[in-house]
Amino acid sequence: MTRLRAYYSADYAPPVSPLFSRLAVLADALRDCKGIELCAPRQVDPRLLYGLHDETYIDHFLRGEEPLASSQYIAWSPLVRDAVLAMLGGQLEAAQHALTHGVAMNLARGFHHALWDRGSGFCAINGLALVAHRLPDKRIFVVDCDEHGGNGTEEFTHRLPNLYTASIFGTRFGCVGSARSWIYPINVTRDGFGPYAQALEDVAAQITRCAPDLILYQAGVDCHENDPKGRAGLSTQQLFERDRFVFRMARRLGIPILFVVAGGYQDASILAQLNGNTARAALEVFG
Repeated sequence: MTRLRAYYSADYAPPVSPLFSRLAVLADALRDCKGIELCAPRQVDPRLLYGLHDETYIDHFLRGEEPLASSQYIAWSPLVRDAVLAMLGGQLEAAQHALTHGVAMNLARGFHHALWDRGSGFCAINGLALVAHRLPDKRIFVVDCDEHGGNGTEEFTHRLPNLYTASIFGTRFGCVGSARSWIYPINVTRDGFGPYAQALEDVAAQITRCAPDLILYQAGVDCHENDPKGRAGLSTQQLFERDRFVFRMARRLGIPILFVVAGGYQDASILAQLNGNTARAALEVFG
C-alpha cells in the first residue's frame, strides 16, 4: 500500500447534528495527513437495503414516515437520510477496495446498533451487516471496539450465516453473546489494560478459527477516558495500542480489513485527533 484510501463525501456531514458534522472536521484533518487519499463514494442504491432490514422500516426511513424514520433517536430529515445512504455507499466501496488492496477506511459512524426492524442508538442502517448481506460468499468478521456493545450486529448474526462479531465494550447495550457473537465487558480504569489486551488476543484466536475473508473494524473512540459516554476508560495511548494490535493481527493473518470511525462524543477537534491516530496506526502497519 502506498496510500491509505479513506472514503468520505460532504454528504456524510450535514450540519443538522454534531454526530454528523464532526466527520467534516476529521476529513479536513486527514486531507493534510501524508499517505491518506480521500475518495468520494456514490450513495448506495436504496434497493440494496431491502432484504437486509425489514421492508416496512426501509420504506419509512427513506420516505421520512414517523415514528420509524427517527427510531435511531436522530430527527429525520432528507439530509440525514442522504448522509446515511452516502456512508453506506462508502462502506460497500471501501469493502471492495480492502478486499483488493488489503486495507481501507470509511469515515462513517452510526451502524452497529441498528436492528432488523428499526433504528437504535443513533444508528439507522447496519452498515456492518450490509457488507455481509451484499457479499454472501465471503465470511465477514466484525471486531467491535466501540464503548457500546454492537447489539444490532449481534442480532444480524442470527440472520446472516456468513457474519461473525466480537465486541469489547465498557457498556453492554444489550449484547449478550451467542454462537457467532463473542462479548468482552472491560473496565480499564478499574482493572488496567491487561484484560483489554487479553480480550484482543482472544478475538485474534476466534478470527484464526473462523478464517474470515474480511475484517470490519469498529474503531470507536467513545471508550476514551475523557468521553462523556465512556466507561471502558482507555487513554489516548491505549487506544493507539488497540488500533495497532488489530491492524497487525489482520496483516499477520493476511486478512483484508476495513475500519470505520464509529462512536465518539467529545469535541470534534479532539475526536479528529483520536480518529486520526487510528488512521496513523493503519499507515504504520500497512504503509
